[in-house]
Amino acid sequence: MGLNVVTVEEVFDTLKTVYDPEHPIAVTDPQIGIVRPEYIKVLDGLIRVRFRPTVPSCPMGGLIGVLIRYRLEQVFPDNRVQVLLIPNSHTMEEAVNEMINNDERYNQVVEQLKARGML
Repeated sequence: MGLNVVTVEEVFDTLKTVYDPEHPIAVTDPQIGIVRPEYIKVLDGLIRVRFRPTVPSCPMGGLIGVLIRYRLEQVFPDNRVQVLLIPNSHTMEEAVNEMINNDERYNQVVEQLKARGML
């Protein structure tokens, strides 16, 4: 049985339903450019999405990343997902990347969002 190959276009289209928590606009909207097709890589079962927050001190940067990862894991459960900030795009880059990619921290945030009816 072969691996279901995912394309950059499919990933980008999937993210059209993920919104910036501070603005009622999709992360893929070119006006804010949080996620662009060139920020997405798909290779050997790994979907890697880089994103650029709206401002370097964006207080929602971690939450945006969590929402991106959650959506991709729901739609592409057979793939690994990695979501990272574009290097030097956020003042707390290391902490934000840790929140998104440390499974324990990520799962805590997801559970909090579910408890609040946000997922």
